[in-house]
Amino acid sequence: MAEDKKVQGTLSMDAMDDENPFEECEPWSPIETKLVVGSFITAGICLVIFGYLINKFILS
Repeated sequence: MAEDKKVQGTLSMDAMDDENPFEECEPWSPIETKLVVGSFITAGICLVIFGYLINKFILS
């Protein structure tokens, strides 16, 4: 019973399945890359603008 593979809370390789978790993922399309990059660019621009406005009107 000590060698039972249904033990929870272990990090050993014996307890892991042989299946790849990313095996049935759908492919990443180019439009998704553009959305992610555009979101980061927009976030950076908003960070600069709002940082300036907070510095100008609230902290001054």
